[in-house]
Amino acid sequence: MKKIDLKKLYSYDDKEKAFNIDINLDYYRDVYSEWDYSPIANRDLDEDLLDYLMSCSYEIPLKNKVIINFYLPANIKDENREKKSIIGIKNYFSYKIRKVYLKRFRMIKNTLIYLFVGIGLLLGAYMIQNIITNNFLLQVLPEGLLIGAWVLIWEIFSIWFFQVSKLGFKLKHYKRLKNSTIIYRYV
Repeated sequence: MKKIDLKKLYSYDDKEKAFNIDINLDYYRDVYSEWDYSPIANRDLDEDLLDYLMSCSYEIPLKNKVIINFYLPANIKDENREKKSIIGIKNYFSYKIRKVYLKRFRMIKNTLIYLFVGIGLLLGAYMIQNIITNNFLLQVLPEGLLIGAWVLIWEIFSIWFFQVSKLGFKLKHYKRLKNSTIIYRYV
């Protein structure tokens, strides 16, 4: 696979040692979801903007910082709205980080439940196997319990090695975007 020169895709700030993500806007409101009319400090970001920011963050290695530059028309400059907007964006990423932590906690809790139920099914299958003799229908029961136990144990591995690692990856990018420098520039 051909290596991409990120400095051709994104401008690079040598002083800050950070890549710039440049976004053109018409109004401050364009940063937020058009359906969300809560106060600026608690609004959801526009889905397309969030997708774009996440795509850029995924392209830029985590070892690099990012600067988010919003370009707006000079005639609408409002420092108060700018400050509130920056706080709102940071709050949004804090919210997303909390949601990921909560989701990861639930996954870990579920894996513990799966583990205990799986061990219970394995023990049940073992005990029933030793009790049951020559009845064909009852001999199927321990096999079903074994299959159920292995399915639960596989689910534990699936959650830990696939889903939790994906959440960790997303969490790192949310944290980077939350901690990024946000600058409003006027043209």
